[in-house]
Amino acid sequence: MKLYSFCKNLVTMKINFLPKNETKWRWMLGLSMGCWTALSAQTPLPLTDVSAFKNPTKTWSIVGGVTGSPKEAALKGQKGTGVLLGTPGKGSSQSDYLVTNTEHGDLKLSLDFMLPQGANSGVYLMGRYEVQLYDSWGVQNPKASDCGGIYERWDENRKPNGYEGHPPRMNAAKAPGLWQHLEVEFEAPKFDGSGKKIANARFVKVELNGTIVHQNLEVFGPTRAALFTDEKARGPLAFQGDHGPVALRNISMELLDKAPVTVGPVEYTFYTGKFNTIPKLDTMKAKPVRTGTAEKLSSVLADGRSDFLIVFNGTIQAPEADNYQFILQWMELGQLIIDGRTVFDGELSFDKPRTIDVPLTAGEHKFTLLHAKNKSWLPKVLGLYVQRKGSHLQELHGFGSVPDTDPVPVITVHPRDQVEQVRSFVYMPGYNEGDGHKKLRVLHLGDPSGVHYSYDLDQATVLMSWRGAFINMSDAWHERGEAQTASPLGSPVLALWGTSPLGMAGSSTPDSTAGLVYKGYKLDEVGHPTFRYQLAGGEFTDFIRPYENGRGLSRTVSLKDGSNLAYRLAKGKTITALSKGLYLIDGNYYVQTGAKAQVVANNGGQELRVSGSPSVQYELIW
Repeated sequence: MKLYSFCKNLVTMKINFLPKNETKWRWMLGLSMGCWTALSAQTPLPLTDVSAFKNPTKTWSIVGGVTGSPKEAALKGQKGTGVLLGTPGKGSSQSDYLVTNTEHGDLKLSLDFMLPQGANSGVYLMGRYEVQLYDSWGVQNPKASDCGGIYERWDENRKPNGYEGHPPRMNAAKAPGLWQHLEVEFEAPKFDGSGKKIANARFVKVELNGTIVHQNLEVFGPTRAALFTDEKARGPLAFQGDHGPVALRNISMELLDKAPVTVGPVEYTFYTGKFNTIPKLDTMKAKPVRTGTAEKLSSVLADGRSDFLIVFNGTIQAPEADNYQFILQWMELGQLIIDGRTVFDGELSFDKPRTIDVPLTAGEHKFTLLHAKNKSWLPKVLGLYVQRKGSHLQELHGFGSVPDTDPVPVITVHPRDQVEQVRSFVYMPGYNEGDGHKKLRVLHLGDPSGVHYSYDLDQATVLMSWRGAFINMSDAWHERGEAQTASPLGSPVLALWGTSPLGMAGSSTPDSTAGLVYKGYKLDEVGHPTFRYQLAGGEFTDFIRPYENGRGLSRTVSLKDGSNLAYRLAKGKTITALSKGLYLIDGNYYVQTGAKAQVVANNGGQELRVSGSPSVQYELIW
């Protein structure tokens, strides 16, 4: 096989194809692509006081803001509202858990949290199933007790006592004192009429700081230190309040308890021929090749891969009057008609579904879906989905109607005993296609310590940095590698898209490569590069290496000659001095330096600058 031979030839470069049972799919025809926007009916918990919770203890208070740092074991609250601050004392116990008045079954949960150094807390779905919140900054091999883990169940009579814990797929935790984001989609256990459990609780998805750390994970009972040892169809949300400090904000819940629509069998009519437009059925001269009835609409009912029209007629039973969102997915031409009204008529691509909002009254609604396809080289796809606020997404098409493509293995590079260097293009923020939206001279550096970064050679800037696994080169090295791009494998990704580390003192101009001349780089004994540049009559070097065993990056910029130049350590909308030499950039990361730095205004934002020194060293921490 051509692909296998290619892999064998590159073994010495430490490039790996994931094993068959770990193959990741880079794209597929289903809605897992994230190319559509789900409806959301999340209800924010009001945090003007603690009235949303049952009998809150003095452990919990409402504040207006919270600050922390990477090396402090406490959080500091400011006056105001909007943030929930938990500060357990020595005598804290399970009675200090914060429990919502609202009970839930199936749920979508979204919240921000902040932890100080060494802190331990947790979120209990239904008061029973814990998603761990923990200071896991820099942990390379996370356990179930680390941030984002599903905590163990516990039995004093078995060895070991803890069992069925689930560590996160990767450590996506940020440094202490930074706000982090958690999203959970959860399905409650199900019971029959006699109270017998017929389905276990399930974490459909847990996402930490934008990284999926669990998916379709079944849990067989309450985890350790839950409020309840039994299982029920509904329960409250609870926050652990007896271990360590924690701050919470933007807590939103969406109860997924609304009834689904029902769809009866569909009648279909199949035609062959070229259909360059969707025809009007009442005037169409083509004769059907086949008619029939099916349980669900499906592309499988169409013969061949092209030159056909298939028409489906059926009914949708809406449980109540509401706004329903229909998601349409096909290749080439299609039309959806509901109650005699055309709600969409047009051409689609499999990777760009169309969402249509349709208000429906309670009761039966007739629908017609027409789909025409003429190009044999395009996949045969027909998908129809529906959802409304407070309900699960439903597939109204049958199995195989939206087929998966052949899996594409992820081609990875992993540093071992020295730094790995890989070149590729990188898409600019907000883009994933188009040659005009790429950085063209990017060097990716993978360090054995587990912290990596991408460097723009044209602008002498760190574009992004991340921890964990190094890089996915599939878009550059698989088959023709048309995109020639690469993407980080680890998390969390710190997207800097920064600035050249030197600029004209007092300058308020946008970032530019004007006058900047790249002169190459020199490697140290383990492969860390020192980049060399010329600017404004001077020369400077840029040396980047891991900080504290991969917890961040340490950067040293040194200047020789040149005039009226200043070091630019960071840029952002808001730069806050937290303590001597420690700065918070837009709430996303820290800059730490022993140099005398100043926060200055620049282009409607701020920059952190240092002047009058032959060199400056600073750390990027997140």
